[in-house]
Amino acid sequence: MRKGKQHISKKRIQLRQEKFKRLKYRFLNKKKQRNIANNSKRKYFTEDNPKRNNYRYQKPKELIIKVASQFSLIEDTENVLSFVHTINKIIKRRKNRLIKIDLSDVIRIDIGAIGLILSKMNELAQRKFYAFGNFPQDNICKEIISESGFLEHMKDLKGNNFKRQENGNLLVSRGFDKTSNSLVGNEIRKVVRHLIGEEEKYRPVFSIVQEMCANSIEHANEKNKNWLFSIYYKDANNVCFTMTDIGHGILETLKRKATQIISDVLKSDIEVLDRAFNKKYASVTNDINRNKGLPKIKKTVRENYINNLIVITNNVLLNFSNELNSKILRKKFNGTFYYWELNKNCIEIWKNRKI
Repeated sequence: MRKGKQHISKKRIQLRQEKFKRLKYRFLNKKKQRNIANNSKRKYFTEDNPKRNNYRYQKPKELIIKVASQFSLIEDTENVLSFVHTINKIIKRRKNRLIKIDLSDVIRIDIGAIGLILSKMNELAQRKFYAFGNFPQDNICKEIISESGFLEHMKDLKGNNFKRQENGNLLVSRGFDKTSNSLVGNEIRKVVRHLIGEEEKYRPVFSIVQEMCANSIEHANEKNKNWLFSIYYKDANNVCFTMTDIGHGILETLKRKATQIISDVLKSDIEVLDRAFNKKYASVTNDINRNKGLPKIKKTVRENYINNLIVITNNVLLNFSNELNSKILRKKFNGTFYYWELNKNCIEIWKNRKI
């Protein structure tokens, strides 16, 4: 009897070990399947026999975004905003994780459009998309992109940094902390030296950049700040500045009284935006600085300390130099874009101002 009981005990132990082995293999197989399903960058499929552990790598589908040939934010606003809307739809769908931005057909581009491309590529990276692109075939457009400072924020297909350009153009795509304020101040002094031959401070530009920056921070998402400041040396006599804020836009952040809402029904959005720069509204955050910032920017234009200010926000393009060129846009821009120019005459007017 003892021998029989011993024989049965060993058999049960053997069966139990085999059961644990089957459970272990089943658990590991389920874990492997979960890892494959959760891997957003690689997709796998099995052979006809799923019991075989023979998995093959499948490259993610590449989505190509063809950029319009006329791609200037100032002159071809609708084309650039169509590109922005396309990127927004991709981010919302979250399906294609490999994005190629095809610039090969572009024959006209400006610093504003380049800045928006960089801002949207930053946003794609924040949302775990992999975005890359190519150069325009047009040599002039290719040179504008190369000299803009855009490539300093990119890597080639091997993961290496592009060679830094020594032409002075600057694209700053981060928040303005103390270091950035110092950087921007130094770059503005270099702009003044380029225009008048002497490196000096120029408070009007530095002040409005701080105002634009403060407006951006006030309404920005702290986790996903995405805004950009740029300086572009157009020629020997003119330097262009841009400030791009991918946020809510000015019209979306106005606080209006009931009487103002009723009266604004009869006004176009162009008039409402112009009134915002004339200190007619407050901010939804009740921040006192926001109520002063936009009028301060307009005052700088009115006193001719800067030239050719253009503001694009929500569904409005507002041209401060020529009101006839202001217009309602067919496509909405969720953010605010500022463009202005500085020349020697502006600096001389500021120097000869009455104190």
